[in-house]
Amino acid sequence: MKKILHITTFMLASLLSFGQLSVTSFEVESKATTKQSPMPEIKSATPFWSEDFANGIPATWTNSTAPWVYRGPSTNPGVTVGSQGAYSGNSSPIASSTASNGFIIFDSDYYDNNGVPGNMGSGLYPTPHNGNLKTGSIDLSQYTDVTVRMHSYFRTFQGQAFLNFYVNGVYNSQVEVHADLDVNDATTTDAIALARLPIGVAGNSDVQIEFQFEGTTQSNVNGSGYYFWILDDIELMETPAHLMEVTDVVHGGWNSIPVTQGFSMDYTFKPLIQSNANPYTFEMIIANIGSDSLTGAQMNIEVFDDIQMSVFSSNSAPTILAKYDTAVFVAQQTYAPASMGIYNMRFWGSSDSISYTDTTYMQAIITDTVYGRDYGNPSGSWRVGRQCGGLQVGNIFDVYAADDLTSVSAHVAGYSQVNAKMFGVLYEVDTTSSPMSFIFLAQTDDYVIQANDTGAWVTIPFNSAISIDPQFGQQYMIAIGGYSHPLDTFGISVSGEAEVTMSRIQDNGCNLGTQGFGYWYWVSETPMVRMNFGTPWTVPSNIEEASLNGSLSIYPNPTNGVFTIEMRDMKTDVYTIKVTNVLGQKVFESANSVSGLHKENIDLSAFQKGVYLIEIKNSTATITERIIVE
Repeated sequence: MKKILHITTFMLASLLSFGQLSVTSFEVESKATTKQSPMPEIKSATPFWSEDFANGIPATWTNSTAPWVYRGPSTNPGVTVGSQGAYSGNSSPIASSTASNGFIIFDSDYYDNNGVPGNMGSGLYPTPHNGNLKTGSIDLSQYTDVTVRMHSYFRTFQGQAFLNFYVNGVYNSQVEVHADLDVNDATTTDAIALARLPIGVAGNSDVQIEFQFEGTTQSNVNGSGYYFWILDDIELMETPAHLMEVTDVVHGGWNSIPVTQGFSMDYTFKPLIQSNANPYTFEMIIANIGSDSLTGAQMNIEVFDDIQMSVFSSNSAPTILAKYDTAVFVAQQTYAPASMGIYNMRFWGSSDSISYTDTTYMQAIITDTVYGRDYGNPSGSWRVGRQCGGLQVGNIFDVYAADDLTSVSAHVAGYSQVNAKMFGVLYEVDTTSSPMSFIFLAQTDDYVIQANDTGAWVTIPFNSAISIDPQFGQQYMIAIGGYSHPLDTFGISVSGEAEVTMSRIQDNGCNLGTQGFGYWYWVSETPMVRMNFGTPWTVPSNIEEASLNGSLSIYPNPTNGVFTIEMRDMKTDVYTIKVTNVLGQKVFESANSVSGLHKENIDLSAFQKGVYLIEIKNSTATITERIIVE
């Protein structure tokens, strides 16, 4: 199933009704994509009407029973506080240019639970609820095409953000804002939203705009409403003739590559062999929100390596994008990195009349063996081993080149209990059934969680390498499972939003939804569960047997800066370990007398992200390995 923006907005409600679940403990994750530099034409446009809430909510505006609230310099809470809800994940306020003199918020999360975890439905205005705030009368009789520009910080679970328009006091039409956000997703705190008034609204002398947090129509068994909408610096201006907005970017080919060739998701960590078989396919979704057609509309992409050298650039074929139209643009060339490392991607749109749009940045890492879709920084978790049942949680992967799967890595949630048991499972994905099903292939032995595993990565090997060949099934799911236990419970962390249906949790007795025992629900945030290819314990080929009758492991790789070097069955000798950056500068060195087993923890978290070389040397030979600090 491919993601087509604006179409999936309407499909999402039906998907949620039978198969989607949200994470119940989370924080707003660090995004893989960020936007900078407001579009120049809209930045320079002069508003003819504005409201920055310096004096609170105007007395002529009409509020709902569950009200929008003003936060100002003298209110309590004040301008330094955002949502007060138990699950909103971020108490930060909006980062608008005039936030210091006040802004407004509809705090759906807080209204339902009063800021107390587990207190659902016991707040001041329980869900389902709507928050409606309507302006006084605005004279638009002199304008034929109008755009609303506003600083808008929005996070959603089952809530939507709408602008409702009234003419002469009668409801006329509606525009959805932030329709591209998935469940549990959020804008940045400094996001700027643009909304073009529907035909028939501009040109009238009595127009009212209603800002509606809609928390009722998407309600289902998983909840309703949640989380918040914060607004500031609302402006009305004549719609510029030429204006384009980038609504999404990807580097996997999700929108354009046929499903028969894989789901084509974005992978944050991808083995070089898989990358060579499936190069990056860059896409951008662009909306024409100006009053005229755009000629020469295209996407642009440039890729930089970990020392910020440009290694690739391309663009899509220029085309005409009619007003009100939205289209997928695909770069004319794909890109297969020649070596492992961190790759930073810069996307922007342009046309004959617009030099550049906002710039969107993404980052991906080419590895030797690690295949992952998470962002690497935990933003919440799923409980897997529970009192009510032993669940499984995992991710679907495309496999484009034959390789041997040897282990699974997972990030164990910090609240997990020592001595809880977990295991890894591999499934083949059957895309011919509806809904898709999962065919069991292999399972690891049980792994007993140790004290130093909580809040950290754990790697569990399969009993033997599993040969995976795309001609015998192209999609696979790797998962972590647990057991029912009243005390020994554990969780697996999540990080980053997941593509629709591509991350799953199996309900084995905990009644997560309405589908019954064994059902695989899809989840909206990516479990931190990764595939590992290649041999987990490798005798280095460039050290003679006479010099080193042993084996070496460096893990985790990639790492957040802290990793372990483990040597087994070493010949008695003095071993020097030296770590250098890509410029050859030494960042770490140690020397140890070793006989048999040696295990050493190294911390590079104080240094820049990138690729580092590890040199291990004894009296007769030297080996060099690479590690990626993300």
